[in-house]
Amino acid sequence: MKVGFLFGAGAELSYDMPNGGKFALDIFRRDTSLAKEEFKKNRSRIDLGSNYATSWLPEDFETKNIGSFGESVFNHIISDTITNNRSYIVARINGLDRVAESIINNTHVTYRQKVSDDLNKNFSDINIRHLLSYNEWFSEGNSLFNSRYFALLLVYYNEYTGFSDSDKESLGEIIKSIFQLHIGALSEKLSRNIQENIFSKDEMNLDIFDDLGSSLSINYHSAGVKGLELLSKVKIKDMHWIVEFGFELIEKIYADVLDYKSVIDSYWHYLYFPSTEWAKFCKISVFLHSVREYIANECPYDKDKTGYYDDLASQNRFTVSTIATSNYVNSLIGEKLKEFNDKLIYLNGSINDYYDPYMNAIISYEDFKSYKHFAVPLIFTQSGTKPMTSIDMSIKYVEYYNELKSSDAICSIGFGFNPDDEHINGIIRSLVDRDNKTLIIVDVVNDKSESERIDELAQKLKITNDQNIKLVIVDYERTCESLPWIDKVYELISNPVNRELIEWQCYSYHISDLINLIMSGFLKN
Repeated sequence: MKVGFLFGAGAELSYDMPNGGKFALDIFRRDTSLAKEEFKKNRSRIDLGSNYATSWLPEDFETKNIGSFGESVFNHIISDTITNNRSYIVARINGLDRVAESIINNTHVTYRQKVSDDLNKNFSDINIRHLLSYNEWFSEGNSLFNSRYFALLLVYYNEYTGFSDSDKESLGEIIKSIFQLHIGALSEKLSRNIQENIFSKDEMNLDIFDDLGSSLSINYHSAGVKGLELLSKVKIKDMHWIVEFGFELIEKIYADVLDYKSVIDSYWHYLYFPSTEWAKFCKISVFLHSVREYIANECPYDKDKTGYYDDLASQNRFTVSTIATSNYVNSLIGEKLKEFNDKLIYLNGSINDYYDPYMNAIISYEDFKSYKHFAVPLIFTQSGTKPMTSIDMSIKYVEYYNELKSSDAICSIGFGFNPDDEHINGIIRSLVDRDNKTLIIVDVVNDKSESERIDELAQKLKITNDQNIKLVIVDYERTCESLPWIDKVYELISNPVNRELIEWQCYSYHISDLINLIMSGFLKN
């Protein structure tokens, strides 16, 4: 019995890997000097007299300035974040206490006693629900003022006299950042509503009304930039505990909602036009070198913890035909699944792969060390479709498809099947719909029913053959109905339910009942 696997970012959370937003925060606020040095070393290897240098690179490229993403990119990131995640941002900030309690529980701060000592009042007596409310346009956000912890930040700022100047200034910036991100998301929804529904009633349906709303908009794009600027700075040492708590709170909010993919999407294009877009070519190149450096040397994870990779490595119930991952941290999956290294496929690139945009070719890290063209680490390939057409990458995808086609089932863990992963979704869709393969998705329990979740997954994948989708819903200990997830997957594969036969039997049964009823009616007559 053979099973092929697909791993996504969710599979690595049990190893304390940062989520996408935290990952982005860490990258955008780190020093890029080492990445620039790597870019310069690559530049120094280029033969100035070569056809490559004279036809593809700008004049004097060897001495031109090398730039990187700075605070100017924050506007772009915040605009994308608010546009793409507006409802989630509002819900996350409205439910601020859940975020705050997760921080308090992890840090074990004896905050109630600290509040009593600092403010001479009980934590339970700190409320602002009767003191603040948004105007009617933003009333959806009024749940924020029910938050006990947001109230705590405001009361400390207003009443506590023991702050240093820098502490009070920092706390004020934190509070404004939360407000601005919240209002930005509420404004985006209002702006969209105005553009789509300028009239509350329109029985005339005149075509001259069609674009009235499009001429009205709210400039929310800079809302929330203050928070990113704040998080990009080095935190002052020995801050008051409430300021430290506020920083953790805003970092967690931003890490949960941040969306930076379209920044990469918009810049990836410039990898192919260094002669006319040198500054932007440098920015995306340095960024990718910086990301690789972060992943290879700094990306935090706990290799001593156990997770899905360990579970798979220790099982002997079935044969693993192939393993693909959309993740980049080779050292984690490579170490945990080293016996399967010859079966591992990095679908979105990895820190061992580099991409030459001039040749549309993939090379190894070892080759890159002496490479005489510009090349960048091959990561974030969902943001640049061109690398997918490289013959080396195409071969990987075809091999993965063929291995899955020859397997008894496909098991996906931690993969979101999001629209920007359509290059992977298409493979799975073909296997489920066209090749009639069973797709088993291991996912964490939530408040939705199994049938509702399967419907959502089928819609995401654009699958019509949804009876081929099976769910293994696990808790945070990776167990399903008291069984390890790996045993549940084996159970599903080894004891398949022939749904078509059951449905046909039910159909036949109902038809026979109907015939009997008709015949009995005839006989009575």
